[in-house]
Amino acid sequence: MKWQRFTIACGILGPLIMIVGSLVAALPYESKKGESYSPLNHFISELGELGVSHNAHVFNLCLIAGGLMLVGFMLGLGVFLATKLGYLAGAVGIWSGLSCSAVGMVPMNNLPVHMRVADSFFYSGLATTLLFTLAIVTDRGGKLSKWLALPGSLTAICFSAFLALPHIRGIPRATALDPSKFVRPTVWVLPLLEWSVFASIMIWVAAVTLALALKRKPQL
Repeated sequence: MKWQRFTIACGILGPLIMIVGSLVAALPYESKKGESYSPLNHFISELGELGVSHNAHVFNLCLIAGGLMLVGFMLGLGVFLATKLGYLAGAVGIWSGLSCSAVGMVPMNNLPVHMRVADSFFYSGLATTLLFTLAIVTDRGGKLSKWLALPGSLTAICFSAFLALPHIRGIPRATALDPSKFVRPTVWVLPLLEWSVFASIMIWVAAVTLALALKRKPQL
């Protein structure tokens, strides 16, 4: 029960911290060219670019704190499921949460290193959602609703689309994620896909957190 409460707390705080941090950085944002921030054609990491984003430090700190909350959430969820696949998913999820925090520690001002930690997050995040979805669906104990496969699958699809698009178009990842090498279109598919990853993660974590909370309710 303590692990369950811990996981629920982390599942609430993590997304909340990152959403607030994103809003605080996005609202006053103004690029070097005087552009306002738009998820239609700006990458998430641009909110943490020092010297450009007015509240970059707030965003980066929220990303670090939110990533640590995700570490707690992944750990708690793996322990709650208590299956081999659940423990594996939890271990990969911990790495994903740490990678998320690392993105906040290394803003895109240092793009080569930033890209490496961002890739670590995206690939481990994809593996985490796939593994947890499989762990929930194959759990004979039925600890969580099989319906969670829906937001889990949505998140995995968003991760996959974002990671695959540069390869499909034959664009190196470092080039694709460097806005200085592009004429920024009004609507840019790649940043939109990155924001779909962010949104789907928030939805997945919220859905799992709600399922855990409902599991506790009869015991209160």
